[in-house]
Amino acid sequence: MVGCATQPSDGAVTERRVSYSCEGGPDLTVVYAGNVARVVQPDGSTVELPEQVTGSGFAYGTPMHSLRGKGSELTYTVGRMVPRQCREK
Repeated sequence: MVGCATQPSDGAVTERRVSYSCEGGPDLTVVYAGNVARVVQPDGSTVELPEQVTGSGFAYGTPMHSLRGKGSELTYTVGRMVPRQCREK
């Protein structure tokens, strides 16, 4: 699953950095680590999103930001802005 980070037997959480191409730009980079996803903003700052329960695929979010997907595709939403459809590069 794209959104998952793995946890080795020694308990350390590994990170997985994934780059996405988004319709209407800009592209998106997400770092998955444990039960959080960090969205890297164009200015280099990050938004940390906790994992959410989902029936299938993956979901992370706060009241202001959400990241939902399945396989190599995801939708990123910020507030009331139009959701961005993205695909893993």
